[in-house]
Amino acid sequence: MCAAIMDQQTAAEKKNRSNTGLLLLVVLLIISNVVMLWMLMDKKEELAMQQGENQALSTRNEDVLGMLERTLDSYDSLQTENDTMKQEMELQKQQIEELIAKVKSGSYSLAKARKEAETLRAIMKNYVQQIDSLNQANQALTAQNAGLTQELGVEKAQKEALATEKQTLQGRIAKGAVLHTTAIMAGALRVRNNGKQVDTDRAKSAEMVRCCFTVGVNNVTDAGDKTFYMRVISPDGRVLPTTDGNNRFSFNGVEGEYSAKREVNYQNESLDACIFWTGGQELRTGTYIVEVYEGGAKVSETKFDLK
Repeated sequence: MCAAIMDQQTAAEKKNRSNTGLLLLVVLLIISNVVMLWMLMDKKEELAMQQGENQALSTRNEDVLGMLERTLDSYDSLQTENDTMKQEMELQKQQIEELIAKVKSGSYSLAKARKEAETLRAIMKNYVQQIDSLNQANQALTAQNAGLTQELGVEKAQKEALATEKQTLQGRIAKGAVLHTTAIMAGALRVRNNGKQVDTDRAKSAEMVRCCFTVGVNNVTDAGDKTFYMRVISPDGRVLPTTDGNNRFSFNGVEGEYSAKREVNYQNESLDACIFWTGGQELRTGTYIVEVYEGGAKVSETKFDLK
């Protein structure tokens, strides 16, 4: 009987040990799963952080590349005839292309690349300002040259006209048919409120131009009505226009403008006459040339100054 009791105790102890071992195994499995789950979550978080860093790096990379490519496009759009500036801009473009290649390779510091890109862009903006200044200077020079060419053309035309007039006048003198004027005077007038005309040497107050002269005795020319034309040439070489639209006449074989005209009845005797210009435009300062023509030839000339 004692043996039976001992066998029962031994079986119970074995069962207890078996249950304890099984419980221990379950606990170990639970701990192992918890550790593996924690490691998996930590790895997942680390992977997410790594992906975020890679995304940020990619964004910065694209920003720097975009800045460089826009700067390169701006250089390509710049146009200049300055050879030195062209060479300098080509060197800058080469630097940009080399920097783009470095950034794309991923072996270059993005911070350093961004700093260099900003420097290259600032240099490009400076070129834009220089080219704009050169273009403005060229436009001003072109306008100045055009003005000079026009002035030379006016001067040449005046010289040619004077040469033609001189030849014609000499021919008329040889025939003895040209009229002569003496005591010619010219000047500007202003009109007072009461209508009185008074002399003035001020451009701002000048409203009229008067030219008075004496026609000398000439028994060779035919007596009768004679038309005298007055040309008032301003300091800039222009003929002051007459008030009516048709102010063209022929002289010395050419056609030109006159400022005013007057008809007088000439009877081969000395005759005093005056011609008035009332163009109504503001006069400028300088020397004015007054020429008087009759019969297609210049018969007299004088000058006056306005200040």
